Amino acid sequence: MELLRLAGLCAVCMLPVTLLRKTAPEQALLLTAAILSVTLARCLRLAAPALEEVRALFERAGIEAAYVSVLLRTTAAALVTRLCADLCRDGGSQSLAAAVETAGALAVLLIALPLLRAVTELLLGYFG
Repeated sequence: MELLRLAGLCAVCMLPVTLLRKTAPEQALLLTAAILSVTLARCLRLAAPALEEVRALFERAGIEAAYVSVLLRTTAAALVTRLCADLCRDGGSQSLAAAVETAGALAVLLIALPLLRAVTELLLGYFG
């Protein structure tokens, strides 16, 4: 039901955003950012129980919490990167969108470094 509300909010807000783009593009971008913020906050609130379930499943499987953290932080970084890049494109700046995507890729790499280190140590333990 919440998904329908969020989709409805976005659909209803498309008309004012489209009209504002013609006369006041800055305000259209601000309205888009506000709608995006509300939608993201509601999605995070909805995702909290699912994330807790994922955590419980990984814990039950005996997987360390650090690895679950890497997975969740990587997913969050990818989503934030996509939303910010789309907002930059919506504002007409392809170069800023590309910069955000590059920064997001680097952030994911930095977040995943502990996992890469653990895999490397595991392989070195088998072959070293």
